[in-house]
Amino acid sequence: MLDQQKDSAFAVQGASRLSIKQAISSVILQESQALTAVASNIPETASILVNKILENTGKIVFSGIGKSGLVAHKLAATFSSLGIPSIFLHACDALHGDLGVIQQNDILIALSKSGTGTELENIFASLDNNKNFTKNYTVLICCNSGNLCNLVDLVVKLPLEREACPLNLAPTSSSTLMMAFGDALAVVVSSMHNFDKNCFARVHPAGALGKRLILTVNYFMSSGQNLPVVKKDSNFSEILYIISSKKLGIGVVVDDKNNLCGIVTDGDLRRACDKFGPDVFNKKAIEIMTLNPKTVNIDALAYEALEIMENFNITSLVVVNGKAAVGVIHIHDLIKAGIKG
Repeated sequence: MLDQQKDSAFAVQGASRLSIKQAISSVILQESQALTAVASNIPETASILVNKILENTGKIVFSGIGKSGLVAHKLAATFSSLGIPSIFLHACDALHGDLGVIQQNDILIALSKSGTGTELENIFASLDNNKNFTKNYTVLICCNSGNLCNLVDLVVKLPLEREACPLNLAPTSSSTLMMAFGDALAVVVSSMHNFDKNCFARVHPAGALGKRLILTVNYFMSSGQNLPVVKKDSNFSEILYIISSKKLGIGVVVDDKNNLCGIVTDGDLRRACDKFGPDVFNKKAIEIMTLNPKTVNIDALAYEALEIMENFNITSLVVVNGKAAVGVIHIHDLIKAGIKG
């Protein structure tokens, strides 16, 4: 009997989990259907908005209240990350001093599902009555026609049948539509601006791609007093001391003009000991060094240096400026900095 009760409980739990999964799936499907409907029926004013953004010489100011405000905040970040100068202005804060962030030639894009909102009404009225804002362009992205539609230069009305919320009240499908539409605007505008991965890296310098495409070898290399410089006529004891004290596992052999002649690695030291025995202490750097070591130019990207080291299974590279040895870069420093993508 106890086993039967357990089996029954597990069956109920399983059914409950299944119904929850079905409910979640239903909401997602409703939102995806709403997106499909918009994708098949893009408002004509969307093209006008894209062209206005392309022509714009100022910044894009996004604003909104509630869930629409949260979407506006996200879109401002997306636009900026794709090279389109943008900020978010909370509609309430705008009415208490922050409206000054809007300058001539800026585009104000307000988001409101219903196309209504007292705060946004007051913002549009203030801009309209202030001669300093005569060159502004105002846009409303909405899902329903409201009084705000009569206060802006351009209305982009996204078709929405109903929310995914069973009560048809909570912003679900509507906020998803505005988010997706805003993302599409940003991607299209950035593409038409020829915004490529190098541009992306410049506005994401701390990201993995930014580090790979921006940071150069000289940012990571050991140089100056930290560079393990060895003269061609340095003896074994001097070489050993320099390599040990600089802690890079390598000695950079140079001539009187600081031109690179070769390198002495820990492996070179061991091989010299095996080859020459006790007489190794009489040998000079030029006699035990490795000729034609792998190098990288000081202006090269750090990621390029990492690729060289990985391809040749080595841990250090001599950094050169022309023929002169100016530094050493170690693979561990690059990996630690997140250069490896």
